[in-house]
Amino acid sequence: MFEEIIKRVEYYKKLGLNPLALATGCAVKVDLLRVVYPALKIIRDELKNFKFFIAPREDALVVPGYADEIYRAIYPLGVDIDVDNSLNRLNRYGKLYSVTVVQVYQRYADSPEGFINKILPVYRGLAKSGLEIVIGKGHSIITPFPEDEFSLFDLIPPPTRLEGFTAINNDTIHIIDPSQEPGDFKQVSGALSNSLNDIFALGVYRDLRIAPVVNAPSEELLEKLLRNVDLYSKQYGVKVVDVTQPKKGRLLMGATAIGYTDKAPPLFEDKVGKGMKLIITRPMGELAPLNLYLSCIIDESLVKDLESQGIDVGYLEKIKNEVVDLISKPNIDAAKVIYKYLPPSKEEYKPGEHIAVTTDVTGPGILVVKELAERTNTKIRLYTVPLLYPEISEIATKLYVIPNATSGTNGPFIIVAPDEIAEDVVRDLKSLGLKPAIIGEVVDVGEPEVEAPKSLERFVADRKVLAQFRLV
Repeated sequence: MFEEIIKRVEYYKKLGLNPLALATGCAVKVDLLRVVYPALKIIRDELKNFKFFIAPREDALVVPGYADEIYRAIYPLGVDIDVDNSLNRLNRYGKLYSVTVVQVYQRYADSPEGFINKILPVYRGLAKSGLEIVIGKGHSIITPFPEDEFSLFDLIPPPTRLEGFTAINNDTIHIIDPSQEPGDFKQVSGALSNSLNDIFALGVYRDLRIAPVVNAPSEELLEKLLRNVDLYSKQYGVKVVDVTQPKKGRLLMGATAIGYTDKAPPLFEDKVGKGMKLIITRPMGELAPLNLYLSCIIDESLVKDLESQGIDVGYLEKIKNEVVDLISKPNIDAAKVIYKYLPPSKEEYKPGEHIAVTTDVTGPGILVVKELAERTNTKIRLYTVPLLYPEISEIATKLYVIPNATSGTNGPFIIVAPDEIAEDVVRDLKSLGLKPAIIGEVVDVGEPEVEAPKSLERFVADRKVLAQFRLV
């Protein structure tokens, strides 16, 4: 069995993927804290005199009304671009909303300066076109091949139907489980579910559409991946939008995900107050078992380390398979519960009745709580950090297999809700078979800070991540 997996790992290496880093979720993303956020701050300043706006980080782009059109544009990175006539024709819409994904050569992905050199020429070209564009959500991934760089913009005109809201997100990865074939249905299912996750976090689950971002090293595999997209569409009632593919990158799986809601999304940061509770929809930490399993197959010395902790590879493989099953299914049930506790789009937020804010725990894991504190300008106290498999996550951290064992792909949501409804939300989530928990509360307003249990050190080796918390 191991021989077959090792062959697959070697295949993925030839595609430029790093199986030990598990090219899912945060492992393939350009680092947000060290690179993306500092770079965007400089780019915003460079383009401040143009009608080109990069919105603050949100889980998804939210547009008032029902958006039903999408135009895809694909450009090279690092060179000044000329906007073609097809895009110029979009001038008739006035403002355009956009989500974007860029794939950057790894040499330029480890510093803000390198990242700026690649991104700024493209953004500047779009800005100089005269089009008014709002970049509402950006996603940046890494490639070891300079010829595989690209930037992709999915542009959405302002809706003509003004009722409700449309939520839009892009998430694109390389692979979910490197121990399995790339054509396995769970690979595409996990990637597409991951792209939908950010809009599910907002309680958006109706009229779901996906504009795929898919590529493969052969036409045969590409056709299989696209067939899996269609299969996912039929299985979960999601419409596939016909769009151009980047034809760059040896292996890509993901989509721009779109959904509609007649409720106001939980973006009530200014309503978050003392005493509100933090609810997680289920435990986090999907990536630790995946990384640990693959590392044991590649490095047999880790098997002995694992056995010394009382865990054999057979048990770890079972857990790995459970995690892949979890990742490959959309979190639509949690979205329905969030939707229940939101005000109708034309009504006001009511304290004590409605969820205030939510976020997706995919990618940086527990670090999203610090982002919540900054978004809401509050002090948050975490009681606990619930993990799917705490023992496995702790071992993966101890063996330096993963820098942040709370990170994940297609992960749970954190909900900030008034104390009056917190138990009701938990009960509704449990009734759908989920394992929610109240994990913390807002203890003050006015200065962003997160107080976390000192036990977090057992699951996070990255000192920069730990520095974002006050450990007690």
